[in-house]
Amino acid sequence: MHPFFRTGRKPQSRQETIPTVQPRAAAASGPAASLQGDIGAIPVENIFQLLDFAALTGKLEIQVKDNSGIFYFRKGMLIHGLLKANQRKIGQILLDAQAITEEQLQECLQSYKQSGTRQRFGKFLLEKGYAQPYLLDKSLLNQIKEAFFEALSWNEGSFKFYAGQEPAPDEIQMYGRIDRLLIEGMVHIDHVSSTEEDGVA
Repeated sequence: MHPFFRTGRKPQSRQETIPTVQPRAAAASGPAASLQGDIGAIPVENIFQLLDFAALTGKLEIQVKDNSGIFYFRKGMLIHGLLKANQRKIGQILLDAQAITEEQLQECLQSYKQSGTRQRFGKFLLEKGYAQPYLLDKSLLNQIKEAFFEALSWNEGSFKFYAGQEPAPDEIQMYGRIDRLLIEGMVHIDHVSSTEEDGVA
């Protein structure tokens, strides 16, 4: 069973789940984290729930051994998320959803590399006429959710929360309630686990 949903995990007391509150640092040292702590002591799902309960706005950074994630919240709701590694690319999500073909994806990837453009690959697909805007938006939202679900599996590392920080204006944003995302995450992780077990068998 996935560690996020271990039946043996005991609920932590309110005192145990309160992260460290850091004093303001000098401007020269960059923005100071409002909250920070160890996800080994404070599970990731508890951190998400804390931000939801306190209706906080800002950026959450989670650092683990082989990966990291950045999540933005507005009044406690998840609006954006991205992983540094092990995240499905937009082209792959569209391909898996049968919104584009393998030939179209490979053609666009080659043209994208040759163009040297800095625009996002999704916009490049739109310009080529290979992706519909609503399907691209849906794929980007799925990418955010997948980042959230992946972070739930992390149990060793650290986190920092920077109050008031917002994603770039051109980033796709969602308004996801944490309680619903946690339930959806449970279903997603159970599905992934059962698929892996079937593959081994």
